[in-house]
Amino acid sequence: MGDSPGPPTGFDPEFDDTAWTDEWLRVPIALPPPSRHPSGYRLERRLLRDVEVFGSAYRLPAPFDCRILLDPEGRLWMSNTPQEHIMMFNNARLTRGRVLVGGLGLGLYPQYAQVGVVGTATAFTVVEQSRVVVDLVAPAVRAALTTPVEVVVGDVEDVLAAPTVGAYDTVFLDTWATLDAASLPAINRLRDLAARRLAPGGRVLLWGYGWMVRLFEDACRELVAQPPEARDSWLADRDLASAEAAELLVPVHERFAGRAIVDWTETLAWCRRYAVTM
Repeated sequence: MGDSPGPPTGFDPEFDDTAWTDEWLRVPIALPPPSRHPSGYRLERRLLRDVEVFGSAYRLPAPFDCRILLDPEGRLWMSNTPQEHIMMFNNARLTRGRVLVGGLGLGLYPQYAQVGVVGTATAFTVVEQSRVVVDLVAPAVRAALTTPVEVVVGDVEDVLAAPTVGAYDTVFLDTWATLDAASLPAINRLRDLAARRLAPGGRVLLWGYGWMVRLFEDACRELVAQPPEARDSWLADRDLASAEAAELLVPVHERFAGRAIVDWTETLAWCRRYAVTM
């Protein structure tokens, strides 16, 4: 687990797409127009003044034009908040060449990543599982891009696992709904499949990966900070986000069982290694 070989070539687990920048504000982005889908999904326009960015509250100097995608029951599915723009901009900085994208979202990433903007993408293949998202978003993205783009409905995991010929200079994946550390094993599997589809010198980029690793590291810190004799009960009683999240901490508990932590640097380094290889 934590002592297994590291992540595949082409993936940098230290890259953090939450690094603060305001450069994205200087890049015009075309947003899909408000609309309603026959399925009942609807894309609405909201003007935001008060937003949260990476856990901090901000009052914007001017209203921010935002799109909110709601499901038929009125539940939020996705939006283009400033936080999302920053993360997409940072991923776009590292994008080049022929790009495979898992998840269209509201179309921010391809616009930032295309040649002449932030990235140097020369062509996009976007795999989006939802026909609704393709219908509502793809026309605006195609109109905004000068770089060739193919948008297909499908599961990007099937594309990555298929024994087909085709190498990409960049694979960008954004198919998980939330930034939850419990998703790391599934995301790591996708990452490893993506690495097999890279051209020499290619790169895999994963939305919010560094954030999720930090969340896991925080949970590890809380666990091993308990006295050794109290960790069993802490793990059993802890109100974790899911049973899966609690299960991921069991190997951490076993690794440091019976020991008080002396070297916190090495302890947390082991937890990070485990997070990117689990």
